Amino acid sequence: MSSSIPSGYPKVELGVYYSEKSLLNTVDIHILRPYEKKNPSDIWVIYIHGGAWRDPHITSSSVVPTIEHLSTLCVTPPGSRPEHSSLETKPPTTKISSPPQLPAAVVSLNYRLSPYPTHPSHPSQSSEVDPARNIVHPGHIQDVMDGIAYLQRGYGFGENYLLVGHSCGATLGMQVCMNREGWKGDNGDVQMPRGLVGLEGIYDLRLLRDTHTEHPVYDEILEGAFGPDRDGEWDKASPAQATFNQTWMNAEVVILGHSSDDELVDEVQVESMAKKIEEERFGARRLQVLKLRGSHDEIWREGREAARAVIVALAMLEL
Repeated sequence: MSSSIPSGYPKVELGVYYSEKSLLNTVDIHILRPYEKKNPSDIWVIYIHGGAWRDPHITSSSVVPTIEHLSTLCVTPPGSRPEHSSLETKPPTTKISSPPQLPAAVVSLNYRLSPYPTHPSHPSQSSEVDPARNIVHPGHIQDVMDGIAYLQRGYGFGENYLLVGHSCGATLGMQVCMNREGWKGDNGDVQMPRGLVGLEGIYDLRLLRDTHTEHPVYDEILEGAFGPDRDGEWDKASPAQATFNQTWMNAEVVILGHSSDDELVDEVQVESMAKKIEEERFGARRLQVLKLRGSHDEIWREGREAARAVIVALAMLEL
């Protein structure tokens, strides 16, 4: 398939620092076509990678396969046609009448990680030696807020973006939008996204642990990222236990994508999040639960299913 990215694009900047907190506070910026600031048709996609809050091998570069599929499955807006248009290409297995416009840009955030001393090749060291890999909540979400604030200041797209996250990246995406106390840091003025796509997301921390009591690694991961579950702290950090009606009033689209082949995160996570969104009254949000195909990490490694979910969201924003 030919690419819909116009001649002279993409314009790519990798490893741009959005904060001086650590070497992990970087963002990869892929500008895919010309755009105008705050033009509702020029949607930015901000991607948050997964990795159980701790895996050093899953980084901002994990979005690249998704970008490659988006470039062949979307169309280019008038005035910025590529030399070989893909107007005839329709995204597979989606219930939309025509492919949406190519996003103006896709950016992918890195953030500081929680301890992983048992990693087989790159174990984390002590906090004195390796502070960027010894973070607990709300350090991750504050980094993500810092990154979004940096991008909004620098590129001026305001609320005109789609937040996309895989696994714990979906948790972080929802945490950006939910009512928070003491999480915002210096970025309480971050504008919320018009839409959000969660891919194989974790939305209820305690439920994740309780669903996998036979696998102690889940408790290890959650305690490493959030500390012990005392005084309801895990529930306070869980999007499926949160409220959104004070912070996310501009919500238009929520896509919750999940594959029945996911061997790590159960469908009950999506069910709990969908129930919460249906109960809440915020914005004009439209919810779609999207069935994906592939294993947990295959969704981002192959990229086609992640791109399909993004395309559904982009098409819904165009309606």
